[in-house]
Amino acid sequence: MSNLAKLTITPGGPWRLYQHAAVPGWEMLGTVQRGDEIGALARATATGNLVMMRAGAVSMLNQRKAAAALAAAEKTDGGT
Repeated sequence: MSNLAKLTITPGGPWRLYQHAAVPGWEMLGTVQRGDEIGALARATATGNLVMMRAGAVSMLNQRKAAAALAAAEKTDGGT
């Protein structure tokens, strides 16, 4: 899927549906949808990069769009 697709982020969403266990070095934030793909939203603790994880596969997200979508989702969700 292209990085041009809209991102929909659900902070605190059911990320374990897409990534069974938390991975050391990654902060699990919720779920992310990009076009018809959906997965766990994670942030690398070392770099701060936001990615989509699905069954162990990691896909880099457009960082500008992901940060904006996460900020908007957290604002809508009351900052949780």
